[in-house]
Formats: sequence, C-alpha cells, structure tokens
Amino acid sequence: MADSEGYFAHMRGGRADGEPLQHATRYLCAGTYLDDSFGQKVIAEFGEDDSRAVVPSFGFDLVPVISHALRARRMRVVRDLAIVLVLLLALVLQWQAVLMALMLWSPVVFLPLFLQTPARYLLSASGPLWRSVSWVVEIVFWVIAAFGLILFVFLIMAIPGGDPYREPGFAETFTGGAVTGKFVFVWALAFFTLAIIPLGYRYLAFLTLRTLHPGSRAPAPQAVSERVRATLERVAGAQRGNITLYSHQNPFLGSGDFAKPWARAWSIIVELDRVAENPGQGPNGERVQPIVDPVALHRHVRERLVEMRDGVPAHERIPGLMVDWHVVAEGECMQGPRPADPSGAGPEFRGHPLIDDRTSLPYSLAGDRAIEAIINHPQADIRCYQRVTVGTQGQTVRTRTGQVLAPAEYQDLALSAFLYLAVEGRMLYAQFVMNALPPIRRPFRIVDVLPSYTTGMIVRRVLREHGPRSVTDGLLSPARLVRTLYGMAKEGLTLGGRAPAAFVAYDYGARLSVREEAAEPTFRTFMQTLDADKYTNLIERRINEAVLDYLQRCRVDVTAYREQAAVVMNNPFIMNGGSISGSQIAVGGAGARITQQQQPRPRPRS
Repeated sequence: MADSEGYFAHMRGGRADGEPLQHATRYLCAGTYLDDSFGQKVIAEFGEDDSRAVVPSFGFDLVPVISHALRARRMRVVRDLAIVLVLLLALVLQWQAVLMALMLWSPVVFLPLFLQTPARYLLSASGPLWRSVSWVVEIVFWVIAAFGLILFVFLIMAIPGGDPYREPGFAETFTGGAVTGKFVFVWALAFFTLAIIPLGYRYLAFLTLRTLHPGSRAPAPQAVSERVRATLERVAGAQRGNITLYSHQNPFLGSGDFAKPWARAWSIIVELDRVAENPGQGPNGERVQPIVDPVALHRHVRERLVEMRDGVPAHERIPGLMVDWHVVAEGECMQGPRPADPSGAGPEFRGHPLIDDRTSLPYSLAGDRAIEAIINHPQADIRCYQRVTVGTQGQTVRTRTGQVLAPAEYQDLALSAFLYLAVEGRMLYAQFVMNALPPIRRPFRIVDVLPSYTTGMIVRRVLREHGPRSVTDGLLSPARLVRTLYGMAKEGLTLGGRAPAAFVAYDYGARLSVREEAAEPTFRTFMQTLDADKYTNLIERRINEAVLDYLQRCRVDVTAYREQAAVVMNNPFIMNGGSISGSQIAVGGAGARITQQQQPRPRPRS
C-alpha cells in the first residue's frame, strides 16, 4: 500500500467570514453570471468528479466563485423553466398564435446564428454554387418572417366587427375558426415572453452583481446539498496547497498559456567534475570533488528571492512576491499492484503516493520530507519545482515624510516562475520556466461600476447589451433547459456509481484553471507588457546569481554556466508562442519541438 503518512496531507483552511473579497474573486464571481459558458465550465470542473485535483489559487478564493456559479445556474434554470411553461400554456390556448410568433422571430434568432457559424463562411468560400446556397438560406429566413407578418395583419383585420354574414376568409381558415381577441392575446403572450423573461433575468443578474462591489464582504451563497458543502470545504483547503495533478499537457496549469509570446523557458547544464582553480583537499592531499546538494541549492535560491521582498527598504520591496513549492505529476495515476523497483525486486506497491487510500482524494500538501526526497530523485514521475509568484498590484507612493501621494492601483497581473534543479551523473541541470496571466476580462469588471448605476441606467444597459439577442435566449431556452437538467442528473448518477479506487488507473488530474479561463487573450496596455518583462528579468537575474553564488561556494568551475547564462540573458525571448529560438531553450506549446543547441568546442591548435 502507499505509505504517505507524514509526507503528504490534505490542506485545511478557507476564507474567514466577514473579510473583504479580493478583486479577482469578485470579478470571477461576476463572470459566472455574465458568461454562461464560463459558469458551466466552473461547475463541470468541480461538480462532475469529487475526486478531481484542485489547481492552487493565488490572489483569489475559489469557494465564492463556485458558489456563485451554482446560483447562476439555478437562476438560468428558473428563467428557462418559466419560458417553457408560458409557451406550453400558449400552445394549449392557441397553437396557431405561437406558431406565428415563432415565424416572426425566426430571422431575428436564426439568421444571426447562421451568419456567425463556420458553415456560412465555408459555404461562401467554396465557390459560386455554395455562395448561392448561403444566400438562399438567408432569403428563406426572411420569406418566413414576411409570411408571418402578413398573416398577422390578416388576422388582426379578421377580428369580428359585428358582421355575422361575412364569409370566412384566409385568417379563419388558418386558425380553424373565428379570430378573436384571445388569439391576439396568446400571440402577444408568446411574442413578448421570448424577449421579456431573458431581459428580466439579465436585470436580476445585474442586481445580484451589485453586491460584489469593491470592498464587499457579502457571504458566498449557501450550499444547497451536503455534497456541495463537502466539495466547497475540500476546495477551500486544496487551493492553498502545493501539489498539482494535471490532466492534459500543461504541468503549470494556472500560470498562463505557454503558446503566448511572453512565455519563456530555458535550461543550463554544468559539469560538476570541473572544479575551480583552488579546489579543496582531502586528508591525504587528494583533490576533493565538489558536492552539490540540490535541496541546499533550492534553499539558497529561496533565501535570495525572499530578500527581494523582506530584506530591502519598503519602497524597494516587491510586495506581491511569494515563494512556494510546486509538486507536479500527471493526473492519470496507476493504482493497481506493481513492483516498486524497476528491476522487479522488492515489495509490491499498491495505490498512488499522491492519492489518499482512505478517501480516494488527491493530497494537496507535500511536507518538507517529501519535497526533499522528490528533489533528490529527479528521474521520478513526481517533480518538484520552486514556484515564484509575483502579483504586480501596484505600490503606494509616499513622500519622505510618509504622506500618501498616490494610492496603489490594482492591475490584476500575475507572473509565475518555476525553477527545477536536478543533479544527475555529476551534472547539474537547471530549468527555468516563466509565464504571465493577463488581467481578467474587462466585462467581468462591471462590478466596480454597477453600485453607482441607477435603476434606469441598469435597464438601459440591459437593453443595449442584451436586447438584440434576448429573443435568441428565449427560443433556445427549451434546449438549454433539457441540457442543464440532463447534466445535473448525469452528475448525480455518475457520482453515485463511481469508485476511483476500483480502477487500475484513474485520472484525478485538474483540467481547468478558473483564473486562466477568465483571462484576457493578451495584455490590455503596453505598460502591462513592460511590467511582465521587468519582473521576468528581475526574477531570472536573481535566480541566476543565486545559483552562481552557491556553485562558487562549492568550488565548482562556473565558467560554462556564465557563458550559457549570458546567452540566456541577452536573448529576451527564448520561446515565443511555440516557436523556439536561441541557443538555450526548453519548452514549447502544443506540438512544439524541444531543442537544445550547443556551441561547438574550438579544436586545439597543433
């Protein structure tokens, strides 16, 4: 069995009631109401599988985000259910009126959807014949709408006006009887239900978002079931841990997209047998080989990094700098019985060291003894990085007398650096990975301005932003309701019969970083790009100098290290969006190739 007692644990903790919500937390909560797709992804990540690992959170709290995502889903279910019930009532009263309302709304709903689909562009780009098909589809939509409008005019004109001897016309033939005010009422009911209820939902969502104002202390929505309550309690602790089990390709989930141009990675290799000019000597005068302890080297680098925050005057500090461990492994964990040693000798091993055998839940915290063991075994499937996180949230400007000249501004930019050190075969391998998360999407920041909105301003904003597509939301509500209810039922059925420990291999890996999912595709301003470059170079230089200091202390010849470091530092973009250049490099995006070019050694002259 996996004996992880004392080495790995479940992190405990959470947000204390009454504390102000962090800015990123407020924005992410707002996103669950404003972007249905974002809210569904949040629920799917934490609601479909109770045994899924949690990506560490820096600068925000996941618990309120999940709670608001669940509340937003309940609000959408009520909205869609109300629309479906009203339409069913209208169908029972006068199905012809509902049909006419749908005909009138069809171009407003389906034509924009068709124009935005890839099929339309494919048809238009496939030659004259297919372009004609595209135009025919659009014309058909408008013909249906025109027919519905003409039919409605006929029906209005056909309402009985007191002439009992009038012959039945087209309107009566379509409706199956005399046209009455009931028909017009049902038509209006169906016609306006498709638009008014979706707009009402948006209005109520905006009212809810007003509680997420800056400095808000609003408690998270209450859990509606014991299972949800247990999930939130687990997430509250796991998000503060240092273990990441990843399901897809990115072992640095939550730090950003490594296909972006600002992502950076490099590696340096040093031969430890090359000693300095004045090496140490043993008791018999023999040369002593340098001993480089990767754990001690990590500890030395950590001390030098922390000094950038704590060991300098207040105005020189990097206040948002945090240094922690990043223990990472693939999420698909082998659990069946297997030899512990690759030779097949020794005892049999069952389970997985990062999974709790009793609860089938991933551990979230690696202790000091576990981290030391992982660092000393660099070829293992479990890797340990030193993680440096920098949040450039701004700094207060003060005069010499301490007077506040300008307050700190929140910029919502997060940088993450990962350092991996491996001593293998008398070689030191140092790997550095750097990435940045752009700010959270601008629409999610509406919670900063909504408290100053009057009721009229909210109504106008709802009409301006959601009026054109409100009918689309209304007509798609039946399909959306079925999909949501099916998903909720599937969650319960899947969880009821799932036992992860019964599988020989099970994927516990996280699939989504909420903060990364909500990020802008790029930086909003050039100043943010410059800030990302500044902190990248500061952290990079600090790490390089710390490694050099330690190697020199161990009497290792650092000439080769300095040469490679000079190449790295003088090439600011070693990796650009999956395409790699430069002489020292590491990683690319999906499909990128890993290359490491070395300069040829000069031949000795004869």
